[in-house]
Amino acid sequence: MNARTTSIGAFNRREMGAAKPGATGLNGGSAPGGYPSAGASRVAGPLLVAAVLLQGACASLEGPDYAVQDPGEKFNRASFEFSEEVDRSFLVPVARTYQRVLPDPLERGASNFFANLRMVDSGLNGFLQGKPKSGSTDLMRFLLNSTLGVAGLFDVATPAGLRAQNEDFGQTLAVWGWRSSRYVYVPLVGPSTVRDLPAMALSAFAPRLLLGQYHRLWVSGVGLVGTRADALALTDVRDAAALDPYAFTREAYYQRREFLIHDGQPPLDDFDSFFNEADAGE
Repeated sequence: MNARTTSIGAFNRREMGAAKPGATGLNGGSAPGGYPSAGASRVAGPLLVAAVLLQGACASLEGPDYAVQDPGEKFNRASFEFSEEVDRSFLVPVARTYQRVLPDPLERGASNFFANLRMVDSGLNGFLQGKPKSGSTDLMRFLLNSTLGVAGLFDVATPAGLRAQNEDFGQTLAVWGWRSSRYVYVPLVGPSTVRDLPAMALSAFAPRLLLGQYHRLWVSGVGLVGTRADALALTDVRDAAALDPYAFTREAYYQRREFLIHDGQPPLDDFDSFFNEADAGE
């Protein structure tokens, strides 16, 4: 196993270890290599439509379930490079300043607030996937953190035994049978697949929908910067370890999505075959 394969595995072990249940990551709400959030809502709509048109929606694909499918790699690489340049020039400096200046309790409170809003979407998708316990857990988290947790600023649900399930509509579509999907790197938003685009759009617009008249533009801005700040450590590892950051992000994204879809227990054969193919290709 070479250094690049090992680095992808290490990246995913770190990412997956906090993902189900737990924190945000390469998307699916989001982060590495792309970091969709409420702040992306103003650009997400038209870009998602364009990406769907470019990628061809639900065309049948050959290959095993959850395998990497990237027929539009030329477009995706161009989108990735453009997004990375904007990220390095603007978002990364802002996110590092945010981390450095904001006291840890305030940063944690902001992260908790947006994570709490995601519990409504996650809970509903738990029910749609036929997992009433998962759905109930997330909705109970939302109610408890929204009241005793002061509008979600404090996470009182986790110590009470209600751990975040982190479901989304992309996972729901996979459970319903849409297992193979084309990769798309949405400009300025991040990695996704055609299957996961609706979940990305819902994640972007959720704060506006849930907060209604109380939503303000600065709220979306804080969400965007906070999400990017949460992903800094992951993208730093990627940039230091990956020979090809685009391929690294794409492969890590597919692995993490399969991990989430299987609630943290993906078939081991899929991961073994991934590493064996990576070794064989060198």
